[in-house]
Amino acid sequence: MADLVFAFDAALDRPIPLPEAAPAPVADAIARAPFEALEAAASTARQTRAAGLVLFGNTLDPIRSSPAQAAALRTMIMSLAADGCRTVWVADDTADCANVSRALAEPEGLSFVTPVSPLRLDMRGLSVEICSTRGPAYATTGFGHLPQSFASAHSSLLPAQRRIVIGWDDAWGSLHGEPAVSHGLHAPLPVGGRSSHGSFFVWGSRSLQATPPGMHQLSALQARSGREVSAGACAVVTLTNLPHISPTLSSVAHVSADPRADWREVPTHRVAWRTLTITSLVGDEEELATTIWSALEGMSLDAHAPLQIVRCAIDCGGSINRRVHVGELAAETMNRVRALYDPRTFRAWCHELEADQTESPATLVRNASASKAGGTASFASGLAEIVLEMETKATHPGAREAGWLALELLESS
Repeated sequence: MADLVFAFDAALDRPIPLPEAAPAPVADAIARAPFEALEAAASTARQTRAAGLVLFGNTLDPIRSSPAQAAALRTMIMSLAADGCRTVWVADDTADCANVSRALAEPEGLSFVTPVSPLRLDMRGLSVEICSTRGPAYATTGFGHLPQSFASAHSSLLPAQRRIVIGWDDAWGSLHGEPAVSHGLHAPLPVGGRSSHGSFFVWGSRSLQATPPGMHQLSALQARSGREVSAGACAVVTLTNLPHISPTLSSVAHVSADPRADWREVPTHRVAWRTLTITSLVGDEEELATTIWSALEGMSLDAHAPLQIVRCAIDCGGSINRRVHVGELAAETMNRVRALYDPRTFRAWCHELEADQTESPATLVRNASASKAGGTASFASGLAEIVLEMETKATHPGAREAGWLALELLESS
């Protein structure tokens, strides 16, 4: 049993870019993935008998979305309400609330939270207030002065026993080529991570961040590329503990002693990006394709597993000549691998093949004569030493990739 399920950045109106030459089954799976990830979060809320599904981040833009997307989301919200689960939508301002409510035709069971309008919920005898850290209203007041909901501020009612503070960044722009939009705070927590009233902090981001102690960081429901830190998940939190029912004891909920121990993530993604590193020192496109397909089959993916968009990185053992040859074989090798794809029985699509850019150049230093006789070998060894030194100083994260590219251009010229 859970109290709340958190779902960050469903982004239903933002399609996932299709890989080049993707067949219809792969394209269909990718197109369905954002909403199926949200449906997985809703299913988690039902299975855990959660009192609420909290949506925050980019869920649905009424201007960008299609009528079909809005209708599907409305149906999901009403279905959750019929099961006793409220949908809580965290928005930036009241105008966003009005636009979303109008686009969804005001479905039953939908509530809103804004930075100036928290929401009070009563869950199994526990009063919980959900607050937002977004926007200038929060940035100017700070953590110690979050606005209270009417229920918490009213003199005739007790204050909330738990306060859940939700925030998120706009890493979407930097990860997906769109302009980043700044909202509120970059550092979501004060030193120490928790305020004096014992708030529970949730921070959503598509990029990995260093967060203070006490912060629960959540990735998006569905990643949009391999550059994201997680394939996708929702989070389940339990703030109450229900004792076993007996003839002499009531089953009234009490506050969990340490809510940080009652947070767990549940995978929701339907598409995942992964890199498969394969060693190939010799052979033509047929041999390379056979090696890649054997590695793909070794992933043991059935027809119900999330679709894997695979990048094959070929470890060439430090051979510059082999790296150039792999580049020449890439197109025909990809065609051979893709010809074996069967969407009815397999859930992996190879979208890219290249010599491994992360391969260590240390081999060139240890055995300079292995690459090419004369000045070229000395140049390769010297460049490798420069790259390794730069990596030691951690000043140029792309030095290894740039070094290999320079050596491949020299070899192919």
